[in-house]
Amino acid sequence: MAGRQAPAGGAAPADASEPVALVTAFTPAALTVILQEIADGPKPPVARWFVGTYGISRQVANVVNDTPGCTYAPVFCIQPATSKQTRMKRRVSADVATHLDAAHAGEIPGTSAGKVLPPGDRRAWGLELGQRFRDDMRGARQQGIRIDSWQFDEILGECGRSGTNPHREFVGGALRGIAEGRPELLEKPEQGFVWAAHTALTGLPGLSAGANPGLPDFWTDLDRAASFLVGEEYPEFRGAPAGAVRQYSDPHRALLRSSGAIRRGLGARYVVGMTPGWRPRSVGLGGNVDGKPLGFVTTWRNGFIDARISAQRPRGYAQFNFVKENAQAERAADAVRSLHHAVQRHGA
Repeated sequence: MAGRQAPAGGAAPADASEPVALVTAFTPAALTVILQEIADGPKPPVARWFVGTYGISRQVANVVNDTPGCTYAPVFCIQPATSKQTRMKRRVSADVATHLDAAHAGEIPGTSAGKVLPPGDRRAWGLELGQRFRDDMRGARQQGIRIDSWQFDEILGECGRSGTNPHREFVGGALRGIAEGRPELLEKPEQGFVWAAHTALTGLPGLSAGANPGLPDFWTDLDRAASFLVGEEYPEFRGAPAGAVRQYSDPHRALLRSSGAIRRGLGARYVVGMTPGWRPRSVGLGGNVDGKPLGFVTTWRNGFIDARISAQRPRGYAQFNFVKENAQAERAADAVRSLHHAVQRHGA
């Protein structure tokens, strides 16, 4: 299938009255199910759909962009195991390289040892990593791959800790780098989806600037990068869904009630991040921990969505991790149907 001509920059933000639906991380077989389920949904689409997994793929971009209502949004990860190739060296043409700082062209320190943070110069190395993600998008677009948005995985839980915080230095730099690109090349700013660990969002809204050096800069970095902030809400499918909502919606509530304009703005473009729920042994993903049948999972998840909308209506809804047990066809289809349920309830 021929690739479509890439646009000069990222997609325009979705209309404020239109919910967004996001599907992230999947196997090739699961993608086929996901796109068919999206295509079988309401017509015209009730939401604007964004679909992507780790790395840039012409094949994935083509099939996503050819699905009505869908936008391709590849995922970029700061973890060394997932982004090692990008972290090991800058990959640009010789002509572009002549315009860039040679001091940060090599390995981001710590990558070979599997460490996320470099031992020093963290802000600059974070910027460089984000700019390398933009390098990857620029190169793909030059090859005719259409990329209208992107996803960042993730604001680490450690970013929510108080005090001087090296994780915020590095992650904030990466956010600024991917959003603004390389100034030497006169690139235009582009925003995307920024995923955030629940532990990060639990801590961040309540931190004061005075006791946390660099915190205002981090909020600015996040604000400039995030067209949408995706909060990772991965409850166990157990008990009353409304009870889980009271626990997991706290960060969203804190952002909306904040005294800071940036935090309130991020709350206004908050997306609820969920997961199909069939990998309960995977740390942090919650889900169907009691091995209940599919019908129970459907009912519980939709109950969570309904209660979540009643608590604080989010800007959109996401499903993450369509791999292994989550990738089975009926389970994957059911998780996408839950997004159809969410966006239809959103406008009710």
